[in-house]
Amino acid sequence: MSSPEDVPGGCPLQLVQLNMKEKKVEVNDEALAHLEKRIKKFGAQKMAVVSVMGAFRTGKSFLLDLFLRYLRYEQKVAGENEAAGTSARPDAPERGGDATYPVPAWLTAAGAIVEGAGDSTDGFRFKGGMDHCTEGIWVWSEPFLRLVNGEKVALLLMDTQGAWDSQMTKEQSATIFGLTALISSKQIYNISMQIQEDKVENLAYFMNFAQAALRSVDQAGSSSGSQKGKAETPFQCLDFLVRDWANFEEEWTTAQCKEQMKQHLAKHCDPERVIENSTATLLNTMFERLGCFCLPHPGLKIQKAAWKGDVTDIDPDFVRFMDEYVREVFTDGLQPKSIIGSDLSTITFPLVVRKFVEVFQNAAPAAMSFTQAMTSATVLLAKEQVMKSYNNKMKAAAEKNPRGIEPDEFKKLHRSMSKEVEEQYQTVTILGTDATRDEAWKEIQDNLETLYKRFEEDNDRALEKALVAFGNYALLGLVLFILDRVSDWTCDWWSQTCRDLSKLMLTAYLCLGGFIGYHVYLLMNDRGRFAALTAATELWKEMVRLMHVYAEQLQKAQLKELLQSGIVKGLQERFNSLPASAGGKETKKDK
Repeated sequence: MSSPEDVPGGCPLQLVQLNMKEKKVEVNDEALAHLEKRIKKFGAQKMAVVSVMGAFRTGKSFLLDLFLRYLRYEQKVAGENEAAGTSARPDAPERGGDATYPVPAWLTAAGAIVEGAGDSTDGFRFKGGMDHCTEGIWVWSEPFLRLVNGEKVALLLMDTQGAWDSQMTKEQSATIFGLTALISSKQIYNISMQIQEDKVENLAYFMNFAQAALRSVDQAGSSSGSQKGKAETPFQCLDFLVRDWANFEEEWTTAQCKEQMKQHLAKHCDPERVIENSTATLLNTMFERLGCFCLPHPGLKIQKAAWKGDVTDIDPDFVRFMDEYVREVFTDGLQPKSIIGSDLSTITFPLVVRKFVEVFQNAAPAAMSFTQAMTSATVLLAKEQVMKSYNNKMKAAAEKNPRGIEPDEFKKLHRSMSKEVEEQYQTVTILGTDATRDEAWKEIQDNLETLYKRFEEDNDRALEKALVAFGNYALLGLVLFILDRVSDWTCDWWSQTCRDLSKLMLTAYLCLGGFIGYHVYLLMNDRGRFAALTAATELWKEMVRLMHVYAEQLQKAQLKELLQSGIVKGLQERFNSLPASAGGKETKKDK
């Protein structure tokens, strides 16, 4: 496969791989490094991750390829560097009539062949038949810039290995699901035909570990100042996506079909309707939102191994509901990725991913490992939040004082800012004991000290250049002084005009000198003679630099004026007009 850098539109990256022989989950360092490089171009913005999880051979990669096609179209419409919203819905007849649903533009804009068909690397690879294509956890190498609640968010698409296949143990399947749930802001649980009890129980298998971890978190939260209310729902959004749904009546409208989806979800996940409701209660406790969407069968041609990805083979009713679902996923259903109420940024996301993969090294999730992962993640978020706050405050202070701040005042500013961010830190959610919080603060203090030294060096340089801003004024005063002296020797003794100009120049450079001298006096009173002398030296260096700059500009202007004046052109024409014989005689004479 080509290097990710060689693929302009992006390609699938295997972010996490499952070592079946050693029964280990491993992060793909090369893929993660590339992903980190790509998401950093978005800056310190929020992240969103939409993932698809489910049993093998249920069309997860095909679904993600349709997502990919939709997002590419939206990004193209918005512009490469603009955040995409959601394009307007096409005018389409209501379901239940005789009219066919028109194919939406996003489905056909990139061509008639879906990207991931066959051996193509333009999308998430899929194929018909019984063999599975996806192993481990994959992401699309190029994030998409989306607009969520008015904020720019970097969106990643994630594909996962088919769970509960014959080659994976239940523990290994739970590991893949657990990692996906931890990394994702929206997880789509892709299942076939209908929600069944065994599918829900498979989810509960991993949730039991998470529930035990949650109890440990709650016990530690009361002593660490954690916001317990936010710890009750560690995961964000879970969608049951039921494929090949065959229960929509021909005459039903879309609204009636959606009502049936709600009823199907309630039948299996509403604690008030489920007889054995422990699992349903658990799911509602662990996820902020549960949803269900049913897609009809895409057509018999799609499931054949020989299918080449032609979108015209897809059933129109599937297209209708697919168009409805992609808009639901990437508008109302899209949230920034957060851990216990704290949003992850493009900077923090790779660190958190690596931390979560580390705690699942043995492909058998444990409650304490989960707790440690959540603790580490919240510590990372707290550090980033505090450091960013301190950095922004110090930058704002530096911008207000471009000539620098007196050293004693600068130290007071640092202590004040440190106190403010410490108070802010006390309100940040960290899952762990008091010792964990104290240890994290000590590390933050070390980082703050390092950052302070950098700002202190910048401030010292600003102090040294306190008079540099007057470079142009000082240079102008010097030029006027020299011209006045020249005028005294050349024309003041015989020309009244020269005498008048001399008086004007004298007034100008005395005013400029007094203005600069006043600031030197203030600087000397505030910071001493040495600081004033240092600043005056830097002012002289700036004047010398400006003289070189203006001299170069003058030379360029004179050369340009000379060429435009026609003198060179006139000499050339005069030379060309000389008789050829004259030149010949000169040659003979020379010989």
